[in-house]
Amino acid sequence: MTGERGDGGAARVGVIALGSPMGSDDAAALLAAERLRARGLDVFDAGRPGPGLLDLLDPARPVLVLDVVRRGVAPGEIVTLPLEALASAALPGDGVSSHGVGLGDALRLARALGRALPRGVFLGLGGASFGPGDALSPAVEAALDAYVDAAEATARELGAAE
Repeated sequence: MTGERGDGGAARVGVIALGSPMGSDDAAALLAAERLRARGLDVFDAGRPGPGLLDLLDPARPVLVLDVVRRGVAPGEIVTLPLEALASAALPGDGVSSHGVGLGDALRLARALGRALPRGVFLGLGGASFGPGDALSPAVEAALDAYVDAAEATARELGAAE
């Protein structure tokens, strides 16, 4: 029973962090992942997996996917979207992710291949700068603590629903 673990079920939830450590704001989800790991969550730094993301999505385990959003979200703004909704979203152009094949693309590919999707949530953080470098933009730096707290709370909610 999840309540007996004392973690609200968060340990059962897989957290997948996407990003590039040298892509300015694109590193924010990876930085959040480090902090979440220190809080006892099961976190996998996926980098920029492209279609390989499909192999990380286990339908038997709830998942929280963290990534920085390239457009459509103000820098530092946190957005939450169920994976199912993201898989159904029609995203124009090159998508919102800074990765060649973003999460929405990978989820739609999973559907096309007949793969079951896990129950889960996408938690995005609006980014401003995606050029080379390891410094976060001021808006993303200022929002990082709130992003980590939101990720932990979301993981606990997903785990409690198990």
